[in-house]
Amino acid sequence: MGLFLMTIFIIYLVVCLGVTYAWSDTEISTPFRNFVANIPYIRNALLCHECSSFWFSLAVSFLINPCEDLTYDFASNVLSAFCGFFINLLFVRNKFVSFKE
Repeated sequence: MGLFLMTIFIIYLVVCLGVTYAWSDTEISTPFRNFVANIPYIRNALLCHECSSFWFSLAVSFLINPCEDLTYDFASNVLSAFCGFFINLLFVRNKFVSFKE
């Protein structure tokens, strides 16, 4: 059970990192980012790389939730979102993943 949970958690973190990178740094998502830039309250949350990593990690946690058995449902989603946020910060700040500023 421990190895399976660890595998799911690693898959979750890689998916969060990939989704955030695809949103923030690829040319294909530029039209979507430009559209979001026109929405007043969502603009700040999704155009900042760190902020978008949290929100995309939260969205992914509703699909793949590695902490589902450990805590309550919503608390496990928020916990998973913070894990995705911090792994994204770790990878971007240590330049394991390239990031356009």
